[in-house]
Formats: sequence, structure tokens, C-alpha cells
Amino acid sequence: MGERAAVDKIFFVRITRILRIMVPRLFCKETWYLSMIAVMLVARTYCDVWMIQNGTMIESAIIGRSKKDFKKYLFNFMRVMPVIALVNNLLKLGLNELKLCFRERLTKHLYEEYLKGYTYYKMGNLDNRIANADQLLTQDVEKFCNSVVDLYSNLSKPLLDIGLYIFKLTTAIGAQGPATMMAYLLISGLFLTRLRRPIGKMTVTEQKYEGEYRYVNSRLITNSEEIAFYNGNVREKQTIHATFKKLVDHLHNFIFFRFSMGMVDSIIAKYLATVVGYLVVSRPFLNLTHPRHIHSTHAELLEDYYQSGRMLLRMSQALGRIVLAGREMTRLSGFTTRITELMKVLKELNSGKYERTMGKIVEKLILQPGSGQIIHIDNIIKFEHTPLVTPNGDILIKDLTFEVKSGTNVLVCGPNGCGKSSLFRVLGELWPLFGGNLTKPERGKLFYVPQRPYMTLGTLRDQVIYPDTYEDQKKKGISDHVLKEYLDNVQLGHILDREGSWNTVQDWMDVLSGGEKQRMAMARLFYHKPQFAILDECTSAVSVDVEDYIYSHCRKVGITLFTVSHRKSLWKHHEIYLHMDGRGNYEFKPITDETVEFGS
Repeated sequence: MGERAAVDKIFFVRITRILRIMVPRLFCKETWYLSMIAVMLVARTYCDVWMIQNGTMIESAIIGRSKKDFKKYLFNFMRVMPVIALVNNLLKLGLNELKLCFRERLTKHLYEEYLKGYTYYKMGNLDNRIANADQLLTQDVEKFCNSVVDLYSNLSKPLLDIGLYIFKLTTAIGAQGPATMMAYLLISGLFLTRLRRPIGKMTVTEQKYEGEYRYVNSRLITNSEEIAFYNGNVREKQTIHATFKKLVDHLHNFIFFRFSMGMVDSIIAKYLATVVGYLVVSRPFLNLTHPRHIHSTHAELLEDYYQSGRMLLRMSQALGRIVLAGREMTRLSGFTTRITELMKVLKELNSGKYERTMGKIVEKLILQPGSGQIIHIDNIIKFEHTPLVTPNGDILIKDLTFEVKSGTNVLVCGPNGCGKSSLFRVLGELWPLFGGNLTKPERGKLFYVPQRPYMTLGTLRDQVIYPDTYEDQKKKGISDHVLKEYLDNVQLGHILDREGSWNTVQDWMDVLSGGEKQRMAMARLFYHKPQFAILDECTSAVSVDVEDYIYSHCRKVGITLFTVSHRKSLWKHHEIYLHMDGRGNYEFKPITDETVEFGS
């Protein structure tokens, strides 16, 4: 992420590539908004030209002391006010909608890559190029899209705008003029403030939805390993898309509210204020008995009316916009660099490539990630001369060889850091093989139950069937009555009775205790009925009698277990023990009475 961000040839190549994602076709809603903005910018230029011409005629009528012409051109202006307000606010509407469309299109594209396979796990655990994927996918994408649209607007806007009709109140107006203006501003300000009240609430709601959206992203990163073991990427994508859709729908409503409010704002705060300004400024000129202009010539009236800085104001605004566009382009180059780097890393991770600082031992032994072979065969797990190596290059076991067939439960023992979790990550295909062969069932036939189970966002039903959806449950032909039996098997039937429905939504991570979450994970295991299950200290908070029932039921339904546990009571449920000493050695032996005594 340390690449230099500059406005150069590389920047234009990068942003063109991203724009192809945000504007995928010649005819799409993004091109419609781009065209609409261009038309509104041209229309605004014509409005500005008309206002200059009409304003000049009004001013000429004032200087010429012609009440007839003054009324004529002033009423012309009042008739056109709604059209000018519409043009300006359609321009704002187009800009805001285009920002949201770009963000929606780019976000969905990035999530398709991020949640393809196990890329979300690899980015945080195998690759160390990007440490803040959540910020890139949320804040940086939003800022990038806003910056692109702002740049388009700032480079395209006409140099003339409503500011051409800002005048200084001259001393000729007197105190009554400024007082009238202040009174109008006070009344209109109070009125508009009342109308704008919903904006505060809508802003709070927007931040709430933004927070929920970032929260589901942080959950995905925090629990990426377990979700990867569960094959939960499709379900997590549904959750993220649903949360994002809620945010997008609210922002659409917010944009249209601001559009309506902007119309009222423009008419009251800009155009009616201009009418009041004209009325105030005109009084000394149109009142033929006013002492200041009784003996003034036409030239003196002109000199009194016009301000010397009028053209300077236009010029400074034009220069300011050019400076703003240059500054915006520099900011955009920074966002472009970050988004491009994210897209590059996602593409490489999806093609099986990752970058990480590797240890010297790996280089000496000429081990390469992905050089091993995985063979998918049902009802067997077999390691053949497979080195157990971390993605960082640390060798835990140089040559791992053993075979387990369905029906033979294995107890995995050893001190912390000996490689138990690493073994399971290789089994789950989360970590690459550095050599040898691994024979195992497809990933969907291998299930992982950790010590701290993951509870998804959603209903009570979702906790049991995760990562399946209700439609998947129906396709499998599993009734709610059978789901209730799964809960009863792990002594969680009271939760359904307490909540009253399978469709009750709670924050299950907080609602369920540690032991209840572990038992819920076992009910989930019974629902999926895999060929093999990895139980990683998953009954540490469960009573011995419930634990005994769970292990007996697994054997009854034909689930073969790999268990990590230090409980003596579990030895009787296993036939083989795999002991790793943490120094690169291991034992794979049948469990006998002597083994149990030794383990005790």
C-alpha cells in the first residue's frame, strides 16, 4: 500500500479501469445520470446567462427610473424562479444519485471478489499486504466515489453562477434596507430550520445504518476462520448485501428529501431573498423624491449602483473552482491507488497467489506454498509425507503421515503451539500444502466446531442451520420438528420454548451463554451430518453427562470425530490418539488401557 499516488499516466490508466466497473455498459443508469448532469450543467449555464441579461434589464430600469420596465423584468424573474430552482436541484440530485450508484456498483464488485471462496480469510491470515480491508471496502470506496463525482462536477460547472447577483448594500439604501433584509432572513431562517428538522433524525439513522454495515464487515473479519470452515461465504454475502441494501434504500430516501428541501431552500433563501434585495435596493432610485438622487445624472446613478469588484468576484470564483478541481484530482489519485491495490490483491488471492514474509527455513528446504496435492475421496483422511508449515514459513512437523477412515475417532493432544490448529486449517483447505499428498472428503463433508462457536446474525433457526438458509432447509426436507429434536438432544429445547418461535431475532452472541453456544454448535453439527467433524475444545463449558450424550450420538449418526480436549472422560469415545510434542515430533497410536492411564 506504499505506492506513490500522483496525477500521471498510471493514475489515468487505473481510474479508467475502475470506471469500467462503475459504468459497465454504454446504456445503464450511471450513463443516464452522467448525461442528466451534463444537460443540467448546460441548462444552468443558460439560466445564468438569462439571469445576467434579465438582471441587467432590471438594473437598467432602476437606473432609468422606469417603474413599468422594472415591474416587467422583475415579474419575469419571479416566473422563472421555479425553473431555475428545478435545474439547480436536479443537478444536485444527479450528483448525489451518481455517487450512490458508483458506490453500489464498485462495492458489489469488490465483495464478489472478497467473498469468493475463502479470499476474506486469506487476506487477513495468509497475505500481509492489506491490513485494513474493512476500511477499504467501506470508507475508502465511499470517499473514492464521492471524489470522482465531485471532480466531474467541478471540472464541468460553468464559471458563472448565482453569485453574480451578490451586491453590496450601499450607504444610499439607509438603515431601513438592511433591517428589512435582516427581518426577511430571520423569518425565512426560522421557517427553513423547522422544515429541515427531519434531516437531523435522518442523519442519525444514516450513521446507524453505516455503523451496522461496518459491524457486519468486522464480524466477518473477526470470525473469518470459523466461517471459512463452515463454508459460510455465500450466507455472509447475503447478510452483508441485506445490510447494505437497507443503507442504500435509506440514502435514496435521504437524497430525495434533500432534493425537495433544496427546492424550497433555493426559492426562499436564494430567489425570494434576491427579490427582497431588489425591492430594498430600488427604493432610493425609484422614489423620485428621494433627496440623494434628485440632481444625479445618469452616469452618477450608474457609478453609485455598480460595484467595482463585480468582475473580480467572478474571476476569483472561476479560479477557485480550478484550484478545487486540481486539489480534488490529487485526493482522487490517493483513493485510486488504494482501491487499485485492493483489486490487485483480491485478484491474486482468488488465483491462489499470496505474498508474505517467509522464514529462512522455508527457503533452505525449498518448500513452496501450494506444491502439495489434495485428493478428494469420501470417508477417509490420509496425510502422506506432508510437512505441516504455517503460512509464515514456520515448520511444525517435517513429515506427517497417517490415515483415518470413517468410524475411527481420533483424539488430538499436545501443548499449545504444537500444531493442532494448524493441522485443522490444512484439513479445512484454509492453509496451502507445502508438499506431499492429502486425501480427504470435499470441504462440505468436513465440519468444524470451535471452543467459541460463531453465532450468525438472524433468527433462532439460522443458528441451527448455519450456513444454510430456510430455503436450503426445506430442500433438504428437514422439518422444524426435527430441528427441535436436535435442540432437545443437546438440552437446548427450553430456548425455543422461551423465545416462542424459530423466527425470533436476537443478538445470539450475547443472549446465549458459553455452554449454550457450544451446545448450539453441536445441534448445528447434527443438522449437517458431515462425514468428519473437528471438535476443538468444543465441550469445555458443557457438563460431562451432556458431553457424553453428544459424543455417543455422533457415533450413532455416523459422524467421525477429530477431538482436541484435555478431559479424561473423552478417551473412551476415541480409538486413536495423535500426540504432537511441539518440537516437530508426533505419535499416532491406538488407544489402549495403558494409553488411558498414561494420559491420565
